[in-house]
Amino acid sequence: MRLEGFGVSPVSKEHPLESLLERRKYVRLPNRFRTRVTIERTSTEVEGLTFDVGQGGMFFSTSLWRIFQENDPTTVQLYLPPEMTGQSDILILKGEGTVKRIEQTRKGVAIEFSRQLRAFTVSK
Repeated sequence: MRLEGFGVSPVSKEHPLESLLERRKYVRLPNRFRTRVTIERTSTEVEGLTFDVGQGGMFFSTSLWRIFQENDPTTVQLYLPPEMTGQSDILILKGEGTVKRIEQTRKGVAIEFSRQLRAFTVSK
């Protein structure tokens, strides 16, 4: 059996489906959200746009991706618009994370959250 539109079988020797599922413990939202990440070792604040966000982490794109290093401790702020949350104000999710990888091809950074993000609201 082949996956429609992908031209690969659901389980292949190259990419077993089981290993792909294991890599994704949590469902990811493919939505684009504004984000601000502070690199703790330098106190540098970097703005970007998420590619995907899940309970366990996120990947975001930024023009300053080169200044990150693997294992950098970070503080993350995600800005969720009212149309996404159903609230009247912008919802900010804030928490701590660690840089897991830097991707040159996508010009971005993967961050694993250290603990659950906290929510705050900001008037428009």
